[in-house]
Amino acid sequence: FTHEIVSVINKSNAELKEKFVLQAWDKESRLDNARDDRANIPFKTIYAIHALLRGCKVYQFHDTSSVSRIRTSGYINQHELMSDGGNLAAFLYGLKENENTKPHYKKIVRHIAQVFPQFGDFDLKPAARNDNYIMLDWREKNNEYKFGAHQISDGALRFMALAALLLQPPQSLPPVIILDEPELGLHPTAIAALAGMAKDASQHAQVVLATQSPSLLDEFRADQVIVVERDPIARSSLFKKHSAEELKVWLADYALSEIWDKNILGGNP
Repeated sequence: FTHEIVSVINKSNAELKEKFVLQAWDKESRLDNARDDRANIPFKTIYAIHALLRGCKVYQFHDTSSVSRIRTSGYINQHELMSDGGNLAAFLYGLKENENTKPHYKKIVRHIAQVFPQFGDFDLKPAARNDNYIMLDWREKNNEYKFGAHQISDGALRFMALAALLLQPPQSLPPVIILDEPELGLHPTAIAALAGMAKDASQHAQVVLATQSPSLLDEFRADQVIVVERDPIARSSLFKKHSAEELKVWLADYALSEIWDKNILGGNP
């Protein structure tokens, strides 16, 4: 950060606003400390902002390169899924070994097998040379041969991480889940399954999908979609939401993705 400033605006009078400088030239936000600084900053405001931001978690499973953390061994006692899915093996191992969460593990395996029929199950065991580490090994159906994470396609690996995230026990879900381009590398069948899992998770948490995929868009209703555009004059983002009633005439003949392509929804260059 070059500057971090908190602005407090009076709703009844927009001209009544105060600004508080938290820091300058630092790597991390000072909101965590500032929320307890009651002498200088309105405590309730800072606490609300802090709680909101801490409840949001952004996930992006794009890095599936040969040296990515998700494909290599990781520390076994990391049981909260990382934002890049790097500890997927340890996360799944924790679910499988706990009798209370084992049903959720089995549900994850079932969903993966529905999209990738050759997939049988994960083979999750502590590494032989160092039982503090674990690899994402797996087996095919009706095959005793064990495969490693390096023998999974990028799309399949990303779907495994998505399934683990969205189908984990509800009590361990973050309050707000933000997924950046989750459709990347997925087969159309997997995209439909992704939408179903996101809807399932949305019963217990708020799920936000940032996407440019027509296929994923068609899995949702018009009133579930927010179009984001850039305002060049204000240099800010504009958020637009359409109702199904507003698009009734268009939706009678066109899919949501086709309406988007025609720039009726906005969001196109």
